[in-house]
Amino acid sequence: MDKHYPVVAEGRIVMRWGDMDAVGHVNNTTYFRYLEQIRLDWLEAFGYSIDPAGTGPVLASTGCSFRKELVYPGTLRITIELEKLGRSSLKLRHHFYRDDDPDTVYATGEVTLVWVDYTSGKAVPVPEDIRASLEPHAEALPA
Repeated sequence: MDKHYPVVAEGRIVMRWGDMDAVGHVNNTTYFRYLEQIRLDWLEAFGYSIDPAGTGPVLASTGCSFRKELVYPGTLRITIELEKLGRSSLKLRHHFYRDDDPDTVYATGEVTLVWVDYTSGKAVPVPEDIRASLEPHAEALPA
């Protein structure tokens, strides 16, 4: 069983018929699209949209462990959990649940985001408002 970390947000995704592959379940690449959308929605709630002339997150690493097939139709609840808060980076964990099966983890994802100045390509600190919202969760992390 994998660890669960403090949940900082969650989002919902409605699966589409076209998300499935030839063997009848959600294609593995689609999980990464779902995670991307959940994170973008979360950041946009802070007022951060992707602006190539500004600063924002870039994906440093990602992965996904598939536990149980996801099959259309359905609505997914995907968590955003804080695993680590760095100066310019966030390590996040995600759990996939179906609304009609809320106790089963269908997949677990992880991502490391680095906040950068898109023009220079250099790392910059995580914005203060995001950091302030995450710090209480960081204090709850295991030592």
